[in-house]
Amino acid sequence: MRAAVDEVLEPDEVIPAGDPIGASDRIDPDAVEVPAYVDALAWVLDDWIRIPVIDRRVGIDGAIGMIPVVGDGAGLVTSAIVILSAVRQGVSVPTVVRMVGNVLFDSMLGVVPFAGDAFDFMWKSNAKNVRLLRADLVEPQRTRRSSLAAIAISVMVVLALTTITVAAAALSVWLMVRLVRTVL
Repeated sequence: MRAAVDEVLEPDEVIPAGDPIGASDRIDPDAVEVPAYVDALAWVLDDWIRIPVIDRRVGIDGAIGMIPVVGDGAGLVTSAIVILSAVRQGVSVPTVVRMVGNVLFDSMLGVVPFAGDAFDFMWKSNAKNVRLLRADLVEPQRTRRSSLAAIAISVMVVLALTTITVAAAALSVWLMVRLVRTVL
């Protein structure tokens, strides 16, 4: 016997395993309405063209990034449209920060010649952000928690890389001073 979402369970009733109360009442994230221009923009930027040989979809974001000087900036601006739409729809702050992180990560690696352009075709930050937008509208608490976890991991990685860089620089300076003292 299944209990409805608003019903109180009696002490002798059991919820079937794997079927939490209201699980069948959950909204499918793909059924959540986002503005059509946001879906279309993300699709054009990340999945517009199908490559038949490898059966993979790519968008024009990677191609835009190949344009010297302005390409990565143009990609960043178009990606901001998806983020601004999420803000207008009331997405939680941690989810917005995660979306910004997706775009910044894409933009930072996209400036690396050749490898960054290939990465642009694979990362698909706009499609990720539309999925995050939908997920936040369906299950805001769950998306907020996962976004906070992703932000925490990102901060730890940045701190670790910064620490390693500073330690390597300090070691290099120390070795150079020792070398100069030895030579002189």
